[in-house]
Amino acid sequence: MTARMPVAAGALAMVLLAGCGGGQDTSAAEPGTPPAASASAGGPVQVDNCGTTYTYGAPPERIVTSSTVATEVVLALGLKDRMAGTVAAKDILPQYAPDLAGVRVVAESAFPPPSREVVYAANPDLVVSGYPDDYGPKAMGDRARLQKDGVNTYLLSASCPGHTATVEDTYGDLRRLGKVFGVEARAEQLAAALKAEVDAVVPRSPAVRVFDYAGGKEKPMTTGSTAMYGDLVRRAGGVDIFPEVTEFGQVGWEEVVNRDPEVIVVEDQVFEPAAKSIAWMRSYAPIKNVTAVKENRFVVVPVNDLQPGLRSGRALKALAEGFAR
Repeated sequence: MTARMPVAAGALAMVLLAGCGGGQDTSAAEPGTPPAASASAGGPVQVDNCGTTYTYGAPPERIVTSSTVATEVVLALGLKDRMAGTVAAKDILPQYAPDLAGVRVVAESAFPPPSREVVYAANPDLVVSGYPDDYGPKAMGDRARLQKDGVNTYLLSASCPGHTATVEDTYGDLRRLGKVFGVEARAEQLAAALKAEVDAVVPRSPAVRVFDYAGGKEKPMTTGSTAMYGDLVRRAGGVDIFPEVTEFGQVGWEEVVNRDPEVIVVEDQVFEPAAKSIAWMRSYAPIKNVTAVKENRFVVVPVNDLQPGLRSGRALKALAEGFAR
């Protein structure tokens, strides 16, 4: 069975393009619906994120995004005029490249994550990220410390520590950030378009055994079943062969052989391009009898497509189509 084309094919792309621009929401609300409270009208606004409540007396004016997927969310909400800095700008989707012209690049790569000093150089009042490590001791540090310094933070909620990610987390992120910036109608449009794209994909049936290869030759890395990858694989009609690996970690090739995946998802990364990974796996004798290798069933997905954010629809479609082959 193949995944059918989204009913609203191109709807998300159209909304994303419409979202590029200033922070003022010009989208029409439903007739008879009172305007939702925002930090710009009727504040202060409070939003919950990863179990902590953050208060905004006014919409932040200087945003730093410390991951590519976070940058895309901020720009889709039409907040480019509030961008004070960004990280890993080269990885951005092409439709957003014009919006980043002139925005300060505080770090060329998201790995290793930027330090607090690097981010503070852009004088932010809000930092938005997709990676929990950005708020770790080797990066920006504890979020409570940043808050004391007058810098609010937001982590895309699918990445909250201890949380099992789902696509619905992104809908919530859009709505919460939309509330903070007073662009609720635009946020609702984005959430609806992404949901339509996700819901239109038909899962492969019967389900296939799937191994996620995230790099590493001696001991392969796999993303983990509680990450967004796990939800996408389930929705696409796959069963992760390492459900006990809940967070990004190493496994052994011998166990990959024992569990015999029918499909291998290959994360396309700058430091380990998918084409090279696939060529190596095809030549690696210990896994030559794995079903996915014998049948050449590799599904390539850009690494950022498996992260929380606006790419989940296209990632899901690619997975479902790959599983069906």
